[in-house]
Amino acid sequence: MNKWLIWGPILAWYVWIRFRRNVGRQKFRLWRLVLSLAFFGVASLGAAAWCLSKPQLALGWGGGLVLGAAFGLLALRLTRFEVAAEGQFYTPNAHIGFLLFIVFIARMVYRLSVLRGAQPYFESQPMPAFGGSALTFLTFELLAGYYLCYNAGVLRRFRSRASAPPPA
Repeated sequence: MNKWLIWGPILAWYVWIRFRRNVGRQKFRLWRLVLSLAFFGVASLGAAAWCLSKPQLALGWGGGLVLGAAFGLLALRLTRFEVAAEGQFYTPNAHIGFLLFIVFIARMVYRLSVLRGAQPYFESQPMPAFGGSALTFLTFELLAGYYLCYNAGVLRRFRSRASAPPPA
């Protein structure tokens, strides 16, 4: 049985859930932003450590991180922030984060399909590593740089509002 019949719908469901969670007005939740910062920070540092042993991947890592941060800054400029009686809210730009997420998922699906299709050709020699492509690092770091910059910006915005004196 083809594994894509099982994994395809699961992946599509995950993409849909991720899209729904990132669209529309969101309540400011400190723990969610901090958890995301920690996850992407640790993952990005892990990718950087991997690049130390393979310098040809460092360009993809660094370029993706810088481009992702630039997208994060753009998304911050397009985000609406508000304080209401129910709490603090922000409405992110739905297109930027979702587009970067889809680029990353498409790269992973492509890379897995290429490696799976090349498997018979590598019976006499080792198959190339999954993380052996600078483009794969670039797509992941686009996502990591975006979320690191964006979430840090949202945290900074709400902390500066919390420390500001109330209007008279």
